[in-house]
Amino acid sequence: MSDTAGARDLWVRAVALGMRGAVARGQTCLNAAQEAVGRSEDAADRALLSLLSSTRASWLRQSGRHRLALVPDGRAALLAAVSSTGRDDDGWGRAAMGDALIGLAADNLGLGRFDASSRLLDRARTTVAGDRRGGLVPNEWIVDRRVALRWHWVSAENALYRGEVQAGRRWAREAERLARDCPSAHHRIKTRLIAAAATAAGGDIDEAAAEAGAVIIAADAAGLLPLRWAGSQMLAALDPSPAATRRVDESTAALAALGFFPGGDFNGRWAGR
Repeated sequence: MSDTAGARDLWVRAVALGMRGAVARGQTCLNAAQEAVGRSEDAADRALLSLLSSTRASWLRQSGRHRLALVPDGRAALLAAVSSTGRDDDGWGRAAMGDALIGLAADNLGLGRFDASSRLLDRARTTVAGDRRGGLVPNEWIVDRRVALRWHWVSAENALYRGEVQAGRRWAREAERLARDCPSAHHRIKTRLIAAAATAAGGDIDEAAAEAGAVIIAADAAGLLPLRWAGSQMLAALDPSPAATRRVDESTAALAALGFFPGGDFNGRWAGR
């Protein structure tokens, strides 16, 4: 018999470790969660296995390995499909499918496959529940608004990559609305980073640079090293200086020591979604 509740707790712990850049420790938690679920055919356990695979993919994607991330994201989508009960109250199954499709959309976006990314976002849109207002209830945040927020992040990035600046800014503003009272500092800060990118795309470089600086400060205070790295890279691009370059190098070295970059080889561009 599987320990679904215990395995979910391990997944939540792994995600929290990943937010801090401690991917090597997070992988240990994911492995333990997978072992706890075992070969269970239960729909809830299959949904959790999907989420585990999506999490592994997200860590690859954050280090720029979009092509490699396609494999665990594809596996996550398959597991989510076989776990789906079709019930409206199947929040975990809905979250698993949403995360998998959004992950695949982000992978394709990073590979320059904009049309494929858009189609996957269209599919994912039917599974996310952006107007559910359960943000202060942990499970409702995890299975509903968290997934909806991720959808808005990638939709904003997709529009910006296409040069559709107004659409990108619109999705970024909606993400800010969804993140306003969410219980996760990581999601609030990352939403600010997406908004800064949209601001920069709109031509207001000074405001975007100021927001990127604020992201660095907030991420530092929360101990969220990957977001500090991301904010540092954005600020270095918007307002180049020796100090900005040094900040990027310091964050990169700290993340490498935590096992954030698989194999120690990465392309140096943040693409975490």
